[in-house]
Amino acid sequence: MSSIISQIYRRIKHACAVWEITLKCNSKCIHCGSDAGKSRSDELSTKEALELVYDLYSCGYKGIALMGGEPFVRQDWYQIAKEIKKYKMKLSIVSNGLNIHNQIQKLKNLDVDCVALSLDGGKPKTHDYLRGIKGAFNKTLKAITLLKKENLPVSVITTVNRLNFNEINLIKKLLIDRKIAWQIQIAIPIGRFPRDLVISREQFYTLALFIAINIKKYTSKRLPLIGAHCFGYFSRFIPNLGLDPWIGCQAGYSVLGIQSNGNIKGCLTLSDEFIEGNIRNKSLFDILNNPRAFSYNKFFRKENLKGYCLQCDVVKECKSGCLGTSFALSYYNNPYCLRAIEDQMFKYDQPPIRWKVNSIISKYKNLYYRMFYK
Repeated sequence: MSSIISQIYRRIKHACAVWEITLKCNSKCIHCGSDAGKSRSDELSTKEALELVYDLYSCGYKGIALMGGEPFVRQDWYQIAKEIKKYKMKLSIVSNGLNIHNQIQKLKNLDVDCVALSLDGGKPKTHDYLRGIKGAFNKTLKAITLLKKENLPVSVITTVNRLNFNEINLIKKLLIDRKIAWQIQIAIPIGRFPRDLVISREQFYTLALFIAINIKKYTSKRLPLIGAHCFGYFSRFIPNLGLDPWIGCQAGYSVLGIQSNGNIKGCLTLSDEFIEGNIRNKSLFDILNNPRAFSYNKFFRKENLKGYCLQCDVVKECKSGCLGTSFALSYYNNPYCLRAIEDQMFKYDQPPIRWKVNSIISKYKNLYYRMFYK
């Protein structure tokens, strides 16, 4: 029997499916979590892809984000995108921006809701090295300018690691006052990204402060900035930097991950042990409505908790934060946790009374949100 919490989560409406339509890519990013490059041998056909669009619509998804690999290298991407818009779902496309100039007219025809480009360095040398393509930095900046010129909605995603950590302020200067939404996330050791390039916990906290300070300093018109799912919940001092309030990882609940061969996961950052089924073997509806699918209870048990998470007073609400980050870094003892870092920095035997009040407010705020979120 499903727990009450599981039932509450299942009331959350499906919002967005993130779909890797191909693993083929024209970049060679060292931080690629999918280890992209060549197409999978068993990627969905055009017919299967179009049927999946309808199934996602039928299951209540409001938007689909197409990514890869590089989505624009798939020959039928435009056909898939048109099908998404046909059902009046929001369409986002995540691209490296290398060949965006060839797609402008199609993007205008689609009335695309967002084109998200990766910008991983404030200097050409850094961005090009991380992306594995010489000239990628200048091509990305030209792509941003072109999209803005054509009045197409553009956003930027920056994946932070030890190599580009010191260039975050340079990236900010490239984006400020251009009405470009900016999402900051951290690189985690999945795919081909080496663990020794993951930022330190001190850098993680500094980055969270950078996001919080700039959200406070600039209006959303000047710098629409947000921390990704790996950032900013249950800190004792820093406001939530992303989803507010945090109600636990949304993998498999409001968010869905789809691999190019039809495998279904709660999130594409999760390992293959989290595959819930394949649409060639079972309908999307049946996968989504399996009472054992996407269950936190499958992995989130007290015996799995370690270290700080084991004795944390908000662990039931937080559920170790972002599931992908937690598993990649420490398996339910997420060391990249603002609350854990703060408690280690200050080491109070008896936390101040306002910290206890903060914890109680956090718990009831999140319980209320889970009960009534629609």
